[in-house]
Amino acid sequence: MKKFQALEERLATAGNGNPKRSVEELAAHGLGCKPLEIYFREMTSEQEVELDALIARAERGEPIQYIIGHVDFRGLEIACDPRALIPRPETEQLVEIVLRTCGKWKVEGGRSVKIVDVGCGTGCIGLALAHELPDAEVTAIDISSDALALARENAERLGLSERFQTLESDLLGAFMVDEASSLVKSGRDAASTLGNRFDIVVSNPPYIRSDVCEGLDASVREFEPQLALDGGKEGLDLIHPLAAQAARVLKPGGGLFLEIGFDQGKAGFQCLENAGFQNVEIIKDYAGLDRIVSGRL
Repeated sequence: MKKFQALEERLATAGNGNPKRSVEELAAHGLGCKPLEIYFREMTSEQEVELDALIARAERGEPIQYIIGHVDFRGLEIACDPRALIPRPETEQLVEIVLRTCGKWKVEGGRSVKIVDVGCGTGCIGLALAHELPDAEVTAIDISSDALALARENAERLGLSERFQTLESDLLGAFMVDEASSLVKSGRDAASTLGNRFDIVVSNPPYIRSDVCEGLDASVREFEPQLALDGGKEGLDLIHPLAAQAARVLKPGGGLFLEIGFDQGKAGFQCLENAGFQNVEIIKDYAGLDRIVSGRL
């Protein structure tokens, strides 16, 4: 017990916001048990040395999730490391909203629900949807090849690779290029070529304003990929083009679901309406803050 108290003091001095919980999680990781069980376990000298090394990493500000190497996301163990953003609880709600909507939809002909997860990072959103929707086919997109590699590793470990494919692309740009190419060859309308292919576009895009990114906690600013955080001057640099592109690749009646910043509800609403979406809705998170904007074609 005294050992753990001393470790908590070290983390508190280093500025850790929840030193007790951090020590419990790191010790549990080293002992291979649940956090509250650490108080009833004896540690070997080797385990104490290993725990000290983990604490030292946390003292330098490294996120606990990266140190442990995984995070629970809707009951799935998602591996995470500096290749991608750490999955957050708010994003679990994004998945919940998509699932709730899917339950009301009837896909014609009994075919699979086709979902594209834009800016997939660890793959947590697409993998959770594939896990909870046995008939779903997920395309996970990211501009980072490193993030895509991590997403594929997670898919393989979770046994979801057959219904989870990855594609390196800047937002939905790969589909826009294919669409333009098809138009040149066929002269047909975009809607009749490669557009209208997905039932759902879902994304947790970078939406933090650039000036806010500069003041983020060091554990986020110095360790997590800024590419997955910085949304430009207003935090909307990727949301505007993503909404416009989604309107071109979704099937009629398809839905777009975006996680947004707490102060971006009105802007997100207008963005989807401008892109041609109907029934646009702002959904609050469990803290009562604007967190998700959705719409249907």
